[in-house]
Amino acid sequence: MNAPSASRLSLLVGAWLAIVACDSGAAGRSTAAGSGEAGAAVPVEGSAPPSDLYDPDTLPQIELVLDAAAIAVLSSTEVASKKTWVHGSFKLGAITFADVGVRRKGESTFRALPNKASLKVKLDKWVKGQKVHGLSELTLNSMVNDASCLRERLAYHVFRSLGLPAQRANAAHLTVNGQEYGVYANIETPDRQFVARVFGAKAKTLYEVDSGSEWLPGNEGGFEIDIADPSAPAGSRPDVDLLFQSVQAATDPNLLADLDGHLHTTEWLRHSAAEALIGHYDGYAYGIWGSHNYFMAGDTDGKFSLIPWSTDMTFADPLDPPNAAIPRGAIVLARCKLGATCWNAYKAEVQSMLDVYASLDLVNLARKWHDQIDALVKADAKRESSVDAYTSDTEGLYRWLATRPSVLATQLGL
Repeated sequence: MNAPSASRLSLLVGAWLAIVACDSGAAGRSTAAGSGEAGAAVPVEGSAPPSDLYDPDTLPQIELVLDAAAIAVLSSTEVASKKTWVHGSFKLGAITFADVGVRRKGESTFRALPNKASLKVKLDKWVKGQKVHGLSELTLNSMVNDASCLRERLAYHVFRSLGLPAQRANAAHLTVNGQEYGVYANIETPDRQFVARVFGAKAKTLYEVDSGSEWLPGNEGGFEIDIADPSAPAGSRPDVDLLFQSVQAATDPNLLADLDGHLHTTEWLRHSAAEALIGHYDGYAYGIWGSHNYFMAGDTDGKFSLIPWSTDMTFADPLDPPNAAIPRGAIVLARCKLGATCWNAYKAEVQSMLDVYASLDLVNLARKWHDQIDALVKADAKRESSVDAYTSDTEGLYRWLATRPSVLATQLGL
């Protein structure tokens, strides 16, 4: 472990050790640690942790304190330093950790401090066992690609509302060394705690997909291992290999039956349909820059589920807007369209979503969440879009949400 610098220790004097909030994961149990040890849970007098870090009706306030050495790393414009972890302190209401890991993240959203950088906060990076609500890592997205500051959390809300495995999300208010950094998308991190919460005892492997969405042999390297198969040799992906082999051997007329042993096929179709519903033009099925920005979670039955990621490019039409009837690239969904059984099943999933779309009342929900963050967004000096652009984009989002069902039905002839 890297020793904290003297300046960091000076900066963090008076920081409290933390309450570990009750676990909101699958087990649902409260935990307590002994006192007097580094990273132990120590009650703060008069404190009460928030009931849910992702409660949509709250705006968690997160405070980070970073010393000069940490600031120097996070201020570098070198992409090679993007995943370099630094030391810092973390405060969420009355919950404080004196030593956590902080690093930047993002591709098009990658920024150097003091600009509005997207961040990862790993609570147990330097002191093992530190968690909040059973979570050890937080993802804070800057939303610099989304002037409305609403799209990411809306997208995850839609996936979850449609019964699909997806992250919890809300908005958070961030300060760094007391300086305002404004509103961030507070997104549940796909990790061991996430898959345990969502998939329970069946959770087994997790891969982040950067490329290789053809799901064919030779593309295994595009599946970055986040949680490895504990029974397999290091660096291997046996469940991915089996999925790829089944895709290679499958015939288009029998695609669903041929893939069913290694893919939750109905859920896969529903995930793709949800991407069409939200107009996700940077994801699995309709990505205009290729198919990526999703995770694959493998279970103990040997079957995969898709998990969305990086959903800021949604609920809008780019210059080349996706068409729900035309999956992009050589992905398996494009093969689905070649077989009547699979494509009719896909259209049925889209229709079922349109049948419940009105009940989601997304326009009014977006207005509610807009009101929650409006004052902070307008006051954010680090915002990369003007107030006029923010207002215009938000109004455009409302219109898009209102007209989406008719657009989708027309594209698919429903």
